[in-house]
Amino acid sequence: MKFYLVIIITITLSFQTYSQSSFGIKAGLNLSKAVYLNEYNNELIKPVRKLKPGFVVGFIIQQQLNKVISVQAEVLYSQKGLKTEQEYLSKYINSMNYIEVPLSGHYSIIRNKHSNLNLYIGGYGAYWTDGKYKRIDLINSEQTETKIDFNNTDFVYNRLNVGILAGCSFQKNNVSYFLRYTHSMIGSSQKNADALSNHITSLGINYFIIH
Repeated sequence: MKFYLVIIITITLSFQTYSQSSFGIKAGLNLSKAVYLNEYNNELIKPVRKLKPGFVVGFIIQQQLNKVISVQAEVLYSQKGLKTEQEYLSKYINSMNYIEVPLSGHYSIIRNKHSNLNLYIGGYGAYWTDGKYKRIDLINSEQTETKIDFNNTDFVYNRLNVGILAGCSFQKNNVSYFLRYTHSMIGSSQKNADALSNHITSLGINYFIIH
């Protein structure tokens, strides 16, 4: 956690050198498609893998460096994971919830007095806070849930994660609509056969309280 605290403090101090800053809140929908790093296991789940919906919420700080370039930092709660479904038989949901700190550079390709269209690219650090395994029997509607036990000595989790991101946003006045793709660079487990990499498509809005 010290790593993330250093990131936040560094970003905050750097922002103080600029006058044009905005603060807001983010809310959106995650569509997660986790993949196994092990190619054989990933091929096995391809026919039954579905997009797993979740939400992403948090705070954003944006610094306008000049008329076309800005930097944005965020602190988010982001739901990710894996969903598989065998039609008429069973459904399996692996929920993976993270505190995420993205940092991205934005470039305005279209800009006027009240609106702008941005393209952006960046990276993120994340910490896996909690999750659960859920199985639904589609034949008799029975459900079983098991919380993820990070202290399980038989299964070593990678709770820290980093990744890359890219997206676009359209802002009008103090509301911004975004579309983003994030790609995890570290597997969820130290055993490659069990490790998942989260690939997320997100869409939603940013509302700037101070702009």
